[in-house]
Amino acid sequence: MTAPLAGVRVIDLTMFVAGPFASMLMADLGAEVIKVEPLTGDPVRNNGMGAVIDGESAQFQSFNRNKASVAVDLKQAKGLELVGNLVAESDVLLDNFRPGVMTRLGLDHATLSVAQPGLVSCSISAFGNSGPWRERPGFDLVVQALGGGMSLTGHPETGPAHVPFHLGDTASGMFAVIGVLAALNERATTGRGREVDISLLDSQIALLSDEITNQAAGRPAQQHGGGHPELFPYQAFPTRDESLVIAAVGADKFWPALCGVLGRPDLANDDRFLTNDGRISHKAYLTEQVSAVLRTKGRAEWLELLTAADVPAAPVNNLDSLFGDPQVEARSMLVEVERPSGERVTVSGNPIKTTGHEQTYASAPSLGQDSDQILDRVLGMESDVVERLRDTGVIG
Repeated sequence: MTAPLAGVRVIDLTMFVAGPFASMLMADLGAEVIKVEPLTGDPVRNNGMGAVIDGESAQFQSFNRNKASVAVDLKQAKGLELVGNLVAESDVLLDNFRPGVMTRLGLDHATLSVAQPGLVSCSISAFGNSGPWRERPGFDLVVQALGGGMSLTGHPETGPAHVPFHLGDTASGMFAVIGVLAALNERATTGRGREVDISLLDSQIALLSDEITNQAAGRPAQQHGGGHPELFPYQAFPTRDESLVIAAVGADKFWPALCGVLGRPDLANDDRFLTNDGRISHKAYLTEQVSAVLRTKGRAEWLELLTAADVPAAPVNNLDSLFGDPQVEARSMLVEVERPSGERVTVSGNPIKTTGHEQTYASAPSLGQDSDQILDRVLGMESDVVERLRDTGVIG
C-alpha cells in the first residue's frame, strides 16, 4: 500500500517550529514536501540552541525530516516567480509569516486561487488573520501566557511555569495538518481548495477544553502544582528512591485497590474517602498518608505491586529513561536517521500508525540540496537555466 498522502505536493515556506512541525507530519504520511528557504536558510538551522549535529542544530534536525530543500531569494522578482511556478504544480501552500506578508509577496490565497482554484493554502501565525493582535510578533511562551495555560502550571509557591516543549507551536502544527486534510478532502468532491487560518493562541486555548467550561460554569481554575485540584490521587509521589505517578481516579474501584497495595485497608473503608469528591475534600491528609507509605519501598517494587493490582501508575522518566524503554521501542518512537555525512541522528518517531504503511525516515535536508533536482523534475528547467539562476543569486 502507498503512504496515505502519496501524490500530494506541499510547498513549505515555513521556518522555526510550528510550520515545520506541520509539514513534517505531512511528509511522514507520504506527501512530497518542498521546503523553500531563504539563501541563508531557516534560522533554526544554526540558532545556537542545544546540540550541534553535522554542523546544524538538533532543533532543525527534529522538525525537518523527510523533506526536500530549495533555497530561493524571495526578494528578487525571479525568485517570487519561481516559487509561484512551484505552487502552480502543487496541492498545498504552507506559510508561517505574519499576516499580510503573503499578500505583499503576491502569494496569498485570493491571488493564487484565481488561476489555481484547487489550491489549499494554510497560514500559521501567532494570533491569526484577524483581531487586534494579528500583526504582533509572538512565540510559544507568549501564547502560553496569553492563552491562560500558564496560569494552571507551576506551583502556588513559585508562580507560573511554561510547558517547556513547544506546546503552542506543535499544537498549532497539528491543527494545521487537520485543516489541510479537511480542505483536501473537500476538494476531492468540489474541485476547489480553501484557505486555512491557524493561530498559535487559538490552538493553545483549544487545548484548555474542560478548564474553559468549568471556568464559565463558575468553578474557577486553579494552579495544578504537582497534582490536580479536582482529582485524587492524580499526582507524583516520592518513593524511597525515585518518583512515580499514581492516577487511580478513572473509577472509584481503583481507590480500594491502591489502599490494598499500600496495606491501608482503613483508608479504603473510610466513608469519607469512598468517592473522588470526598478524597479531594481531604486531599492534604491523604497525600500525607499515601506519601508516608510509598517512602518505605523503592519505585521498582511499588510499580510491580501497583501493576499487579491494575492500579494506573508509571515511573517519572527523565528523557534518558525513554531510550531502551520497551513500550517506546515497541512503538518505534525513537528512531535513528543517517545524515549525508554518515553521522546518525536520533529523532522522535511519528505517532500516527496506519495499516499497510511502514514509516520511513530521511534526515533533514542540507540547505538547497534539492534545488536542481526539484526545478528539473517539477518545472522542467534545463541545467543551463538553473545555473543562470544560481549565478544571479536567485537560488542557492
